[in-house]
Amino acid sequence: MVKAFIFGLTIAIAIGPIAVLIINRGLTSGLRSGVVSGVGAALADFTYGILAFTIGTLVVSYLHMNQLYFSYATAVILFLFGIWMHKGSLMAAPSSHTESNNSHHVNYLFSTYLLTIVNPLTIILFLGFSGQLISPVTGIIEIVALSAAIFAGSLSVQLLLAIFGASLGRFIRDPKVIKLLNVASSILIILFGIAGLL
Repeated sequence: MVKAFIFGLTIAIAIGPIAVLIINRGLTSGLRSGVVSGVGAALADFTYGILAFTIGTLVVSYLHMNQLYFSYATAVILFLFGIWMHKGSLMAAPSSHTESNNSHHVNYLFSTYLLTIVNPLTIILFLGFSGQLISPVTGIIEIVALSAAIFAGSLSVQLLLAIFGASLGRFIRDPKVIKLLNVASSILIILFGIAGLL
């Protein structure tokens, strides 16, 4: 259980495009938006945990055999998402940290969940750690408990990222600076996508 929790922390600590996205949403849309995005990322880690503990051997071997295709596909997705985010950050005026409505929060949850599921860093981390994760696991209760431990570890870091982003937003009030940070975040995500293609 402790190993699964530490693994959840490890996944979330790896600074990648999802961490950048959560910090950015906390900065531009407030703490609640950042937290919802963080929950989406942690739920994706929970999903991978369930897969690893139930049909892990099959999933891991399939991912391993098709790792190159997954890397290219996820890199393209990250690249396109970064372009979309960049375009939005150039066009839209930054919000003054008013919390967005519930439909935006649902969108933040699902978009972060999907981006985490296809994130090459998440796939690589689960591939690398799968040998330690996939041990004789008996029963649905143990599978859910271990996956919940991964979720708890991941969520604790994701929440810190959201708080960091929202805290930045309290100190940075200049719309030009916020716009610049949004542009920088989108470029960083684009670079993650390009790195995956190379």
